[in-house]
Amino acid sequence: MIKKRIIFTFYFYNGYFVQSRNFDIQKVGDLKWIKTNFDLEKISNFIDEVAIINISSEDYREEFLFNLKEISKNFLIPIIAGGKIKTIDDVNSYFKNGCDKVIINSIIHKNPNIINEISKIYGSQSIVASVDLKKVENNYLIFTENGKKKIKTEPKKVIKEICEMNIGEILLRSIDKDGSGQGLDFNLLNFIPDDSLKNVILSGGIGNTLHIENGLKNENVNAVCTGNLFNFINDELKNTREILLNKNFNLPSWNHLELKSYKKKFEKFSKNEKIN
Repeated sequence: MIKKRIIFTFYFYNGYFVQSRNFDIQKVGDLKWIKTNFDLEKISNFIDEVAIINISSEDYREEFLFNLKEISKNFLIPIIAGGKIKTIDDVNSYFKNGCDKVIINSIIHKNPNIINEISKIYGSQSIVASVDLKKVENNYLIFTENGKKKIKTEPKKVIKEICEMNIGEILLRSIDKDGSGQGLDFNLLNFIPDDSLKNVILSGGIGNTLHIENGLKNENVNAVCTGNLFNFINDELKNTREILLNKNFNLPSWNHLELKSYKKKFEKFSKNEKIN
């Protein structure tokens, strides 16, 4: 049986990490603030993956890569990176700076062949296709470019085509619920084809443990994603995982002491290889 997962997201904008509410942003703090207020290595005991998303202007590409590399040093769990991906070179730079998977969003609609390019190099399991949906006059529509550009094609058709691509997972994000803390929008799952075998990640609206529990309880959801920095800044991630494990949720079991030992051995090996 496939394990359920909790994914924590950091949004990076022009040198700062931010909170997102309906895709409008509020500055929180820089890398130093993140390291001061989050025990990143400790957090990795209670989540399964970390996503770091670049929503900056083009001028901050190198700074985002630096932040991605610095944050990834603190985690022993998989790192997902995304945002501002236009070419295979962008993808390569993300992998070189610490990520294990990439999130592909707007570029899918402009150049869907990039999925095959990435898959040939890194494998389909390394690709998370992200789709952002918003309700407009009681109908859901897909938006790209951080919620600025509307896709006119009917969402069910678009998502069916994406699910047929060489991707590992599809991430459905609710723009309406984003940052609201009001719970997930399970209606988004209706756009996934009945015969799709892709893993589904649901995002937008998580504000407490119950929202995570409700998400992972759904048989069509493989993972939930939250980016609410303040709701989960203290021991809430730890408490959430303990509650879910006590309720026999099928979560991965991480032996972080063992992983840390492997990491040190690998770093020592890599250092010796460079010297020799």
